[in-house]
Amino acid sequence: MIRYLQTVFLFIEPRGEQMAFYQRAFRYVQRKKSKSILLFSCFLIISTMVLCATMILQTAQATSRSMQAKTGSKLVLEDLRGENDISAETLTQISNLPQVKGLNRLATGTAYPANFSLVTLSASAETSNSTATLHTADNTELDGPFAQEKYRLLEGTPITETQNGILIDSILAQVNQLKLGDQLTFNTGTGATASGTIIGTFFSGIERTQDASTNAAYRIENQIFVDHALFETLFGVGGFSSVSVYTATPENLNNLYQQTKPLLNDTTSITTSDTLYRQMQAPLSQITHITLLMLVLIVSTAVIVTSLLLCMWMRMRTREMAILISMGISKIDLWGQVATESLVIFLFSTLGAVAFNGLVFPKIMQHIFSADSVTAIAGAHLQIQHILFLLLLGSAIVLVAVGISILPILRSNPRDTLSKMEG
Repeated sequence: MIRYLQTVFLFIEPRGEQMAFYQRAFRYVQRKKSKSILLFSCFLIISTMVLCATMILQTAQATSRSMQAKTGSKLVLEDLRGENDISAETLTQISNLPQVKGLNRLATGTAYPANFSLVTLSASAETSNSTATLHTADNTELDGPFAQEKYRLLEGTPITETQNGILIDSILAQVNQLKLGDQLTFNTGTGATASGTIIGTFFSGIERTQDASTNAAYRIENQIFVDHALFETLFGVGGFSSVSVYTATPENLNNLYQQTKPLLNDTTSITTSDTLYRQMQAPLSQITHITLLMLVLIVSTAVIVTSLLLCMWMRMRTREMAILISMGISKIDLWGQVATESLVIFLFSTLGAVAFNGLVFPKIMQHIFSADSVTAIAGAHLQIQHILFLLLLGSAIVLVAVGISILPILRSNPRDTLSKMEG
């Protein structure tokens, strides 16, 4: 009887009114400090692990998106005969496909030098020994010998969509005493003439090892890169020998392949080029799968451990709950009290987890993601959506655990419970 009255007076305000469920919850948390500290520690570990896992997932997804834009995944179209036979009309249809980000068009032709001399050791009278080979591209850095590192730019700037000009071999420049800013003029057998400005010089490294009988058009020193405007002035608006079709969604490259292939004729080959993306995506996929598995295990373990801990404590509170029910307090009200107790402690643990991850997480990222990778680690930081996800997931875990622990008490008859406790 004395214990019964102690429990009754504990949850009655001085003016004789019953406390609300949240008042009883705060009173219990204050009174049971050791249990509150133990539950706080459990929630802090769970919150820290969940928050860390979600931040790793977010960083991996951001890294994947960055790679999609920077790895240069593409389709490569090539004329099987080596001719400029990929038409502009075909490229217009391809560029209108929704997954196409851009095109890099390449073409090749030969022209006579008008104001400079070619480098040749051959005495051949063939036309190929008196002409230079002109290459054109939208961007020389993305495709061709510069992208393959066969040629290295020594000075100047590459040809791009916004930078027109001419790139020549450094030995050709030395022989003709040419420098950046000088003008080169070309003409064709049909009478077309065009001029352009030298904006860069390059070097291969194997110029001196070429056979002396090699005609001028095939020597590395006479390989000259020009912009599309100059090339079209000489040869007219024709086709292209090779085209790279870039996409911003490498995971859909096969779909783009299926859409592009019907637009090509039998003399054009088509291949996919996404090796870099697949090489970089593989470890990210592993990190994502492992982290998702960890998150599932963390949530499952959290529900089990929290439920067992609350069940153990709830058995010690059987008398208290039975007395409160006998006082007229509803079972829903009791569930609200127990849930509030755990949610309050979980809220404080969330604050601790946020502070801990804010300090430690950048160091964890440096061990998981290489600083030399495509994405910058600076993008890996605590964001509001991480905290919101933790609050939603953690609250769900707490409510499930509370429901499991209090269910036997709510289903039992309080009179029978009190009789057993007194007996």
